[in-house]
Amino acid sequence: MKKRLLEIFNSHDYQPKNFEELFAFMGLEDSERDDLEKALSELLDEYEVLLSRKKRYILPRTVNIYKGQISIKNPDFGFITSPDFERDFYVSKSGFNGAMDRDLVVFQALGEYNDSDSFKQEAKVIDILKRNLTTLVGELYRKKGRFYLKTRSTDRLVRVVGICDQYIEGDVVKVEIIDYDRDPVESKVIEKIGFKNDIGIDVLEIASAFNFPLKFPEEVLREAKSLDQDIAEEAAKRKKPSLERIITIDGEDAKDLDDAVGIKKLQNGNYFLGVYIADVSHYVRENSALDREAYSRGTSVYLVNRVIPMLPPLLSNNLCSLNPGVEKLVIACEMEINPAGEVVNSEIFPSALATTHRMTYTNVNKILAGDLDLIAMYRDIYEDLLLMRELKEVLNAMRNERGALDFDVPEGKIIVNDEGKPIRVEAIERGEGERIIEEFMLIANETVATRIYHLDLPFIYRVHEEPNQMKLDNFKLLAKNLGYQMGRKMNSRQLQDFLQNIKEEDAFLKTILLRSMAKAVYSERNVGHYGLSSSCYTHFTAPIRRYPDLLVHRLIRKYLFNYEMDAAEFPFLQDKIADIAGQSSKRERDAIECEYRVEDMKKAEYMEDFIGEKFEGVISGVTKFGLFVLLPNTVEGLVHIRRLPGRHVFDPVSQSLIGIGGETYRLGDKVAVQVIKADKKTSEIDFDLVYNNNGGIKKKKKAPKKNERVKGHGKNKRRRKK
Repeated sequence: MKKRLLEIFNSHDYQPKNFEELFAFMGLEDSERDDLEKALSELLDEYEVLLSRKKRYILPRTVNIYKGQISIKNPDFGFITSPDFERDFYVSKSGFNGAMDRDLVVFQALGEYNDSDSFKQEAKVIDILKRNLTTLVGELYRKKGRFYLKTRSTDRLVRVVGICDQYIEGDVVKVEIIDYDRDPVESKVIEKIGFKNDIGIDVLEIASAFNFPLKFPEEVLREAKSLDQDIAEEAAKRKKPSLERIITIDGEDAKDLDDAVGIKKLQNGNYFLGVYIADVSHYVRENSALDREAYSRGTSVYLVNRVIPMLPPLLSNNLCSLNPGVEKLVIACEMEINPAGEVVNSEIFPSALATTHRMTYTNVNKILAGDLDLIAMYRDIYEDLLLMRELKEVLNAMRNERGALDFDVPEGKIIVNDEGKPIRVEAIERGEGERIIEEFMLIANETVATRIYHLDLPFIYRVHEEPNQMKLDNFKLLAKNLGYQMGRKMNSRQLQDFLQNIKEEDAFLKTILLRSMAKAVYSERNVGHYGLSSSCYTHFTAPIRRYPDLLVHRLIRKYLFNYEMDAAEFPFLQDKIADIAGQSSKRERDAIECEYRVEDMKKAEYMEDFIGEKFEGVISGVTKFGLFVLLPNTVEGLVHIRRLPGRHVFDPVSQSLIGIGGETYRLGDKVAVQVIKADKKTSEIDFDLVYNNNGGIKKKKKAPKKNERVKGHGKNKRRRKK
């Protein structure tokens, strides 16, 4: 009934009707009157339709009412993102109407919509459809005999009720909100995380706020312990790998080793590549306690000096980890690849193996750079590593020819001491070892996806849609102002050429273009992967730490190993995959945001020791309120416009602050800055400009007022695995 009503309401010739008119128009029987009333009531609750003053059903958009998600990073304003519009809407504090960060809201657009970036489109919240924050994490404090919560998640006052004797001031707790409408908001404690002075509590506080718990439920741990760890009988049934020397290549601190590789050259000149992935699906069965917990978490989260795993350590670091010299169950993807980088033959099968070496990116990079001591130590695989580098070049050339995009945006690594205090922040460089594994995983993912796609069976894909044309057009204007010519209609091959020709001093353009791209997500529909210029792609290579990969393994086992292809089951399976794709995409976004929050906090904590010191950097962002400056170690801070001499006007096209009677500041300008403030609690870093690349010296001015600071700039500056 609801589906039929929506078709009527959204038809191009629909005229507003009251209940009786709708009843007659639909030709319903009297026995269906209650069903119509129920369906209309649900549509009203969901804001799919509205009831006018004349009791006629109308579409919300006819009165400028829409749905969207609100983002509140500053207590004085926020932004609403809506699927109905290309641009975000600005919402002042007076227009929040009780909304909190990331709530799904109903809002009214104020004034006519304008797609110009220089125009501030405003809106106000009129209702809240779904709360994002059902729980909060923070520190307990007492005021006038009552307990309250000090939290990063909202600026609203949160009272904690029902506190028992086991909690004291300074405890870091997780609370459930029980009354949003009260002022202050009321909540109750559901979990104690630790005490404010505990080592690492700052990171755990943020992780818990995103519902990534450090501890696993007892039921899950019991199930993990009950798993049969003797795989000898199962391993004996499986086909052996075609290669003798199989190694893992990971970071030094990695414990969840879920992929291994091996290689040889065939007599016909082709490469034989084996990619072997931990068979997690053998242990984590569908609908088990382990499976439900993995689905809920969605992904492992990597937070500076700790990992919050998707699966308990017994599996992630032991049973499923491909540790050297220990036989483990795997799913193998063996491929024959010609010199053009094309997979001409492949086989996917269950296997078992013991890896030869546990290699690190650092050692592989040194070996390939000619370190004689390491070459001698790993003489048995030295020729393999050289061949891997050769195949990496072949695969990379194939992707370049196809038009795949490589932004190569610098990422930062935060080094902390035993007490969790950051002692160093440095830019990460991708070496040959990292690029080898990246290329091998990409080709394995593509091979698996292509095999299932051509069987026309329900499957989960990793998809990346074409960039939004308006965002791309805005980027073209910016690039044009910097002397770059871009075509009117850009395909991925042309964007790749552009990326490869960006001058070193304009490297910031890579980050800005990356922000213009759509986000890669999981989907039951294959629409291709724009960034990889791939017509068919999935995630198969990391089932220890990504739930979609675990699902892919189950589907491979179902289709290719057990030959279970019941067409009657497909509609149900397709719906289930769609649900998993949505959940996994959401948890991936949560993990990325959680990682950003922790990194921003730790970088601010690191810079607290450098107040008053000067650094050289580059202007990485320009806004109406100032300049963001990026240091070589990836630390980014704000120079507020009030600290710039003279008057300035923001030009959104050229992304510059144009000086009126003074200096003009543009993206990419090299500058020297002085650290004037760094605050771990707010994750803010403030700079003062010392000079720019034109040699201008500026005078000091007063710091901006606290309520004018902006947090969270540059959320897309890190790359995730494709």
